Amino acid sequence: MLRSRLLAVPSDPVPRGEAALLARMLPHLRLGPEVELGPGDDAAVVRLPSPRLVITTDTLVERHDFFGHTTTPRWIGHKAAVQNLADIAAMGARPHALVVSLSAPEGTHASVFEELTIGLTARAEADGASIVGGDLGRAEHLTVTVTAVGSLPEQQSPLTRSGARAGDVLAIGAPRLGRSAAGLALVLAQRVLVRPGEGGRPTIMLDRIQDPSAAQLLRWHDAPEPDLSLGWGGGRAAHAMMDLSDGLVRDGGRLAAASQVTLDLDRAALELDVDALAPLAAELEEDPWQWVLHGAEEHAMLATFAPDALPEGFRAIGRVLPSGAEAPGVLLDGASIDGEGFDHFS
Repeated sequence: MLRSRLLAVPSDPVPRGEAALLARMLPHLRLGPEVELGPGDDAAVVRLPSPRLVITTDTLVERHDFFGHTTTPRWIGHKAAVQNLADIAAMGARPHALVVSLSAPEGTHASVFEELTIGLTARAEADGASIVGGDLGRAEHLTVTVTAVGSLPEQQSPLTRSGARAGDVLAIGAPRLGRSAAGLALVLAQRVLVRPGEGGRPTIMLDRIQDPSAAQLLRWHDAPEPDLSLGWGGGRAAHAMMDLSDGLVRDGGRLAAASQVTLDLDRAALELDVDALAPLAAELEEDPWQWVLHGAEEHAMLATFAPDALPEGFRAIGRVLPSGAEAPGVLLDGASIDGEGFDHFS
């Protein structure tokens, strides 16, 4: 069993006061041209290309959403950015600005705040957004809360979950599903330890794991890299769209209920996903179908399209049927599916 403390590094001095922390964090911010006024005043000023704002927020909490010995602060920042940027993208909007609130226990070392900032900034910048401000505070556990702001063009309708039509193709904007769930399985089995390294290149130590893809699966769970540009790109042709955050069946059920349709997943289309995860699943004595059907935190775009309008970057994984006499829901080759996805309060 592998264990280690990550969030306090003995060789790294703890700065005295918020100003000293900010002096280490702010130089890592790279502000886009739309930012008129960044951190330093009571609020930021951002020029948006449209007055139609798209706003979302989400939180990561240590010991609930991540464990310090199986990730790095840079990856935590990356993931916090992704889960908010994905919500903006799923509306067909472009992200522009993120505001971040960081709270940490007393004695947390300066490198944690600095690395969180690097991870947040890099991922935000990759999707055309800037970190424009936030807050620092103290808490029992490390907590990262991000609020993201995007915009929709005047003529662009927001993409919602309620527009799916019978006859549509159900598609996912990712080459594989279940990767984050597989990485989480390594964490929960206590078979992995992550040690921070120079330049954001940590060492991943696996305990009695032979699958060569295991380290990458953990990496995907800790810092997923979905192509979010599909949301404000080809995804704008979708009839309905959302980001895949709580599992294919749970999130698909939400889309089905909002649209009053049934989603029928194609087993053959998902078998490649399952086969890719089968070696690690065998080592952990897990069912890879559970990872693919119910695995959370993929943050890929789940969407429905007209049959002749599937854009590049999306792949078909099922079809949209009328709900008929049955309640709206999700099927697999016409059959009901056991199990549920992620729920914070279940």
